[in-house]
Amino acid sequence: MFPSIYNRFRITNLSIIIPVILFSLLLTPSLSNAQDKGELSDFLTAINIYNAGNLDKALPLLINVTKQQKKNDAAPYYVASIYIIQGKIAEAIEYMEKAIARDSSNKWYKSRYASLLLHSGNIKEAETIYRSLLSEYPYEEDLYDHLIDLYIKQKEYDKALGILDEIKQHTGETEGIAITRYNLLLKLGHRDKAIDYLTDVHNNIASPATSTLIADHYASEQKDSLAAEYYIKALTVAPDYIPATFGLAEIYRIQNKYDLYFERIFSFMANPAASPALKKDYMDQIFENKRFVQTFLPQVDTIMQNMYKAHPGDSAIAYSYAVFLVQTDKNDRAREVLENNLENHMQSREAHRQYLSLIYYLEQWQNLADKSKKALALFPRDSDILQFKGIAQMQMGEYLSAANTFEIILDLSDKDSALTVNTLSALADIHYQAGNKKEAFRYYRKTLRKEPNHIPALNNYAYYLSLEGKRLQKALEMSKKTIDAEPMNSTYLDTYGWILHLKGYHNQAKEILKKALIYGGKESPDILDHYAEVLHTLKEYELAQIYRRQSLKLKSK
Repeated sequence: MFPSIYNRFRITNLSIIIPVILFSLLLTPSLSNAQDKGELSDFLTAINIYNAGNLDKALPLLINVTKQQKKNDAAPYYVASIYIIQGKIAEAIEYMEKAIARDSSNKWYKSRYASLLLHSGNIKEAETIYRSLLSEYPYEEDLYDHLIDLYIKQKEYDKALGILDEIKQHTGETEGIAITRYNLLLKLGHRDKAIDYLTDVHNNIASPATSTLIADHYASEQKDSLAAEYYIKALTVAPDYIPATFGLAEIYRIQNKYDLYFERIFSFMANPAASPALKKDYMDQIFENKRFVQTFLPQVDTIMQNMYKAHPGDSAIAYSYAVFLVQTDKNDRAREVLENNLENHMQSREAHRQYLSLIYYLEQWQNLADKSKKALALFPRDSDILQFKGIAQMQMGEYLSAANTFEIILDLSDKDSALTVNTLSALADIHYQAGNKKEAFRYYRKTLRKEPNHIPALNNYAYYLSLEGKRLQKALEMSKKTIDAEPMNSTYLDTYGWILHLKGYHNQAKEILKKALIYGGKESPDILDHYAEVLHTLKEYELAQIYRRQSLKLKSK
């Protein structure tokens, strides 16, 4: 069974503490300590600039107000808020301390200060502040939540359970407490105790969330009937509850109840409220089961359509759908999907790359050249987009332009990076195609000096040397490296076999070229021609003719 892609762990993830702090800092604190009208005017001017979103201009003004108005506690609070937005937590802590020093009774300041300390790793001091606040405000639920987050970060799960007991004294048993306690018990390794506890709670305060958690538990233990029972309980109360819909669908898939599975999964994929990232992850797992996809291709097609229709503006979903469409020979529809995605995300570098990669795959060279030019107007130094442009120019025979494009890429790349090596190799290929053989061989040598085992350069350099009839022993040695690295690559086998033939090792060449045919070479007229030539040299004339005819047939298509 696929692992559940829904994590219903109630406890607030610590990664969202800072956004929470940021939101809270946007709320205006008391201005009671800014009494003087002139001082208040200076402060409000700074706040107006802040609220207009010009934080860089507001920051020095607020810092100045903090310095000049010794009783103004709100000014350092706002300075801290700007530093949080800028990711400068140490500076935010410094100014929050100033705010607290000026108004030590302010619960809000102290709570936010403790959150900053927690984020910065100062656990003990944060704990002390939260405990102090709780003694004053025992009914503030967010303080308990912060303490639970703190103890989880420290992996002190027993202490977190103790906080839950404190909350329960004030609120009684609730769904939130139950789910949190269940997950903490799992963290402590008390799996049986956790499910027994949650089941008891569920009997008293059943909810779709608790039903689904219990169902997930049984599903993980492959107790599919029990899992289905609890998923159905959840859906009886809340028919559109997304986690239960997904969970029940998976149970039906495991039980080979495919009609029921597809009914549920169609609904899940069509629901725009379900996370698009989770849907994509799920489908990535589904596609790993090629037999399943082939068997139920029409249904998988519907799943992908539903997913795309639910999230037409999501770039990752669009690309996933387009890849599926290409795999099912719906190239025009794939291009339409990525064109729409590009219109929705014209400023997105990734959206441009995705569209360019598709038309590169479809070998639409003029379109690739045009679209890469438009993309470069937005991202002029993007090496990936430049490569698409250079490849399109090369494929259209515009070798000088292609060489200029790859020279730009070379200037942008780090001296010893993989990009540098690949660009040098591409320049070698371009110059050879342009007829500049001396320049081509110079670039191949430069490539191999930086990366002696760069397989494409080794193959192409070896093959072009063989066509020139030059340095065949060196060419043979380079080609041997390529088939050692990739022994089932028909192109590399062909190069090696052809050089063996040129050096007079015809029988060896025949065996190597035969392997090339086995590994896909039958689709290459050049490999068929080479094999026919070797057979002719070995006086196997009739067989040679058969392969020549096969080659001619491919060339005529």
